[in-house]
Amino acid sequence: MQVVLSNSSFKWGGVHTVTELLARGLAARGHDVTVFCRPDSELQQRMRTVAPAVPILHGPDLGPAVIARCARALVRARAQVVITIMDKDLRLTGMAARLAKLPVIARRANDQPLEGPWRRFFYQRVATHVVANSEATRRTLLDSAPALRRRGIEVIRNGIDVDTFASALPAALGLPGDAIVFGFVGRFDERKGVHELLDAWPAVAAAVPAAHLVLVGRGGLEAAAHERLGGDARVHFTGYRADVAALLRAFDVLVMPSHWEGFGLVAAEAMAAGVPVIAGDASSLRELVRDGVNGRLVPIRDAAALARAMTQLGTDAVLRARMGGEGEEIARREFHADIMLDRWEGLLARVVGDNHEGRHAG
Repeated sequence: MQVVLSNSSFKWGGVHTVTELLARGLAARGHDVTVFCRPDSELQQRMRTVAPAVPILHGPDLGPAVIARCARALVRARAQVVITIMDKDLRLTGMAARLAKLPVIARRANDQPLEGPWRRFFYQRVATHVVANSEATRRTLLDSAPALRRRGIEVIRNGIDVDTFASALPAALGLPGDAIVFGFVGRFDERKGVHELLDAWPAVAAAVPAAHLVLVGRGGLEAAAHERLGGDARVHFTGYRADVAALLRAFDVLVMPSHWEGFGLVAAEAMAAGVPVIAGDASSLRELVRDGVNGRLVPIRDAAALARAMTQLGTDAVLRARMGGEGEEIARREFHADIMLDRWEGLLARVVGDNHEGRHAG
């Protein structure tokens, strides 16, 4: 099959990781994959050894010149089907594909409602198929756009290369040998629970003398985090890091007190690395973390509950080991990349086959 993946996001994140894994996996299975992306993006650089990257996704939403560029690129790629990764892709590559009578699979990755009739229009009329990356995202989509119930929404959870995370060598963090390492990986913003983590840390530090907190990422609350905890010798800011597998293997516990997630990819990656996860009891995180099995779920916006969960795991090495082992088993069983690729490959075959039959009948 000739598949086009369209990802207009610029900053690297979970959607890029999934795009790369999907492109790499489909190409390895013999499909012709082309990736539409933004110029000079990290995704363009990462695609050099994976699949052809076409850096054309710049310009205004619904801009005629942009849509025309996409249409010409679809012809050159001999596309049979398009997967849009971001909402903007649906409004650009998706529009071009529908004008060419190509099927469009819109992947929805955020557990947030489709606000406004204009946004619902693109999912209901431009997309021919919709995929959600979690049951939580699917429910929110259907609640905000009931018309999608007639068509249905398929759930294909994000996959991860479990072996890469399970076998990675731990990153050298320069911490004491007996350190209990709590790690945060993500954007420094409110919905990631950064405020609650900052509020919880003093209680955890007092209760777990060997505890260290490693904060990985950047974002709008980074300055506030430095102001609050930058003077604490047991708090370490790394900035953006690409070696996530090695970092996770160096953590004893991943802390992810998000208010909502589309999927929570880093939680699944931590599970694959054998690391227990403390997560916000919200949206798709409930589908990854089984409270008391492979981690703890805590009420969102509750710093005291977060501190208690961190203290519990920080003071119980046996519990951490058991939860880490359970997490790796769950990751292999439910989130392995091959499972995701099997689901996508099956859907693509059905979509392309149905479109071919429809054209032939017409």
